[in-house]
Amino acid sequence: MSHIAKIDTKIKDISMLKKALESMQMGFVETSNDQALIVHGYGKGEDIEGCFMEIETGSKYGIGVRKVGENYEFVADWWAIETFTGQKQEELLDKITRRYAYETILDKVHGMGYSVVDETQDFNNNVKLTVRRWK
Repeated sequence: MSHIAKIDTKIKDISMLKKALESMQMGFVETSNDQALIVHGYGKGEDIEGCFMEIETGSKYGIGVRKVGENYEFVADWWAIETFTGQKQEELLDKITRRYAYETILDKVHGMGYSVVDETQDFNNNVKLTVRRWK
């Protein structure tokens, strides 16, 4: 029985994903020259092909990243990741996508000439940014 699952995302900007992973201190490996990576699953024949990036999880089972249309999808053996790292699929994906959104917003804010003057986080991990632009 396969433990491999594809997760569609709203991630469109790979540079912001890389920035988010770096800020979370999560390693990743990318291919070059249009080559593809193979991400390993737990069982025999559970390899995931066609990935151009692998997000490291702290075990030998990573998260593959593939381009689908204008977005990217995450493909992994989520059972193996949870079993060998203790990280649940939903929690891990939530952390990555939240950080991606945060980095994307910061990039847009700075690109419009604003700077962050205050940042707070509530008990639900919602972040509130106060920005200002000097003329």
